[in-house]
Amino acid sequence: MVGSSVVLAAALTACGLFGTSGYYSSSVLHAPVDLSSDKYVRSIVDAGDHGGFWMAADPAERVNVADGRTPAYRVRQKVEYHQFPVPFPWRPDFYIEALSDAHAIVVQTQACEVYETYQTTFSGGVLSAYSGAHWNLRRPFVPLAPGTPSAMASGLSLYAGMVRWEEVASGSIGHALNWAAPAGTVAQWSFVRPASDTDGLPFKGSSRYQLPYGARLRLRASFDTSHFGPQSAAIARAMKTYGVYLADTAHTDELYDALALDGSNHWNETDLAALASIRITDFEVLSLGPIERVPGH
Repeated sequence: MVGSSVVLAAALTACGLFGTSGYYSSSVLHAPVDLSSDKYVRSIVDAGDHGGFWMAADPAERVNVADGRTPAYRVRQKVEYHQFPVPFPWRPDFYIEALSDAHAIVVQTQACEVYETYQTTFSGGVLSAYSGAHWNLRRPFVPLAPGTPSAMASGLSLYAGMVRWEEVASGSIGHALNWAAPAGTVAQWSFVRPASDTDGLPFKGSSRYQLPYGARLRLRASFDTSHFGPQSAAIARAMKTYGVYLADTAHTDELYDALALDGSNHWNETDLAALASIRITDFEVLSLGPIERVPGH
């Protein structure tokens, strides 16, 4: 199983993450800070974000790896307004997140296509989902149409922004991370590219500076990680070098991670606990660009 996991990890690495200088893989070490960065951060705090960052030591996510022999299924839509125009590769033994989001992630390593779904079920030979998306990992990331979610509310790629064990084991995470802010602390209907949608939850604060979905933030270079273990240190380095995207909301400031490809869990709870010392006030909001609203709102 170990040898097989190494081969699968190499295949995922070979596919890349939407190019070397795109939305996910570009360094933000020298990216300009938004003129209203402090106001956006303060609005998040005032709306109720008083905790530290968190990432599961027992992640519920796992990446399924498909190849050219994997059967393709038409995805039955659970709601009429989220459609699936292409078949998704799937096998009955593929993993679906056991938590309420029921995410499923599949990477077809020959074509380098990633397929992601939310509220996923597979029963009686029928693959169903509430929403989802797919992209080619070798090509630049293409944002979805305004008002369209992916497996996450923002329309961003769950796979591209998650922390995979194999990356941390190699000592380097070479991409931006997905960040879920506490529900109600960010904009209800506003987003910036590469996002395309929001979860529509009302903003609990009073500031007009409400952080839009798709905003990219950078952990301050001065943040001290000398007390971090190797796992949390690798994550913090990625936050400083590539930043985090506002991708969804949760109960607290949450990052997304996955089990090893063989299904084993190597995450160290004590090591990851150091992430709690990172607060939203330790970040800078990078230049946002044009702010859009979800159509109809």
